[in-house]
Amino acid sequence: MLLRNGEDPQFIINDTVRRKLVQPLSPEEEKTLVSLHAPPGLMNVLHDPANAASPQAAAAYAAKMEQQKSLARLAETEAQVLRDAELARQLKRTKGPAEGNPTPPGEPTAKAGSEFLGKPLPLKFDAADGSAVDLARLRGKVVLIDFWATWCGPCMKEVPNVVAAYQKYHDKGFEIVGISLDKSKDAMLKVAAQKGMTWPQYFDGKAWNNEISSGFHVRQIPTMWLVNKNGLVADIEARANLDAEIAKLLAE
Repeated sequence: MLLRNGEDPQFIINDTVRRKLVQPLSPEEEKTLVSLHAPPGLMNVLHDPANAASPQAAAAYAAKMEQQKSLARLAETEAQVLRDAELARQLKRTKGPAEGNPTPPGEPTAKAGSEFLGKPLPLKFDAADGSAVDLARLRGKVVLIDFWATWCGPCMKEVPNVVAAYQKYHDKGFEIVGISLDKSKDAMLKVAAQKGMTWPQYFDGKAWNNEISSGFHVRQIPTMWLVNKNGLVADIEARANLDAEIAKLLAE
């Protein structure tokens, strides 16, 4: 290749000329170099090997390479600006009252879901994998209700902790039920499989209008609720100390 970006310009010129002493510059190669706006100094070298060591030719080539690098950096900067703008638009379209956002005006300041504490949780649905989920049938077990989505960065950061807890306590009577606020079922199932989230997932494709999360007044994700062995909601902020809370409820 005649133009090898990143190498010493004089070396490239010498090497190219050395090869061209055996095989002269072809019309096609010359046409290609012209289309790439190769500097006259480089073209002179390729036509006249006696100029191979010309400082002027090396300087001309080095200037051209620096110009190409500058243009490449500018193009990458512009592309990054466009990517950032598109990401901001996507977040704006999908953003609900996500983690860290203040309670919307007019909404009660009490923690969402606090009205369910100490009460049985009516939860029954057909999971995305076709399995039937009925919380009433899980009495005697500690159950985590995990409200999450693949597009939620904090949710995905919590996944390894949730998977670790499941692997640690499942054989001791711990179950998980996922409530996905995703819009794409295939994407959700793919991520769940990749991350080892083998428990059932509720999915209706309605994102922040998810029927179960809306019905339980969940206004931010990730949100994790724990249901005790008696089927009562014991914790609506289990994410803060998940492992310890699971262990405590299993010991009751």
